[in-house]
Amino acid sequence: MTRHVVSPVAGQLISRLVGEGDAVAADTEVAIVEAMKMHIPVSAEQSCRVAKWLVEEKAQVAEGQALLVLEG
Repeated sequence: MTRHVVSPVAGQLISRLVGEGDAVAADTEVAIVEAMKMHIPVSAEQSCRVAKWLVEEKAQVAEGQALLVLEG
């Protein structure tokens, strides 16, 4: 099953904490988005494998924009 992890807010993706192919557990922080000088962690909702990043670090992201694809 394929799922997307989305940005909770509009801002800048400042850090990708996992790489493609990495296994992640539910509630694992996978990225940090900065909005209004606040760092907001983005977490996986379930245990999966990171299939593909859709956004590069330092890119601007919209609220609800898919950041990465999870499989499994």
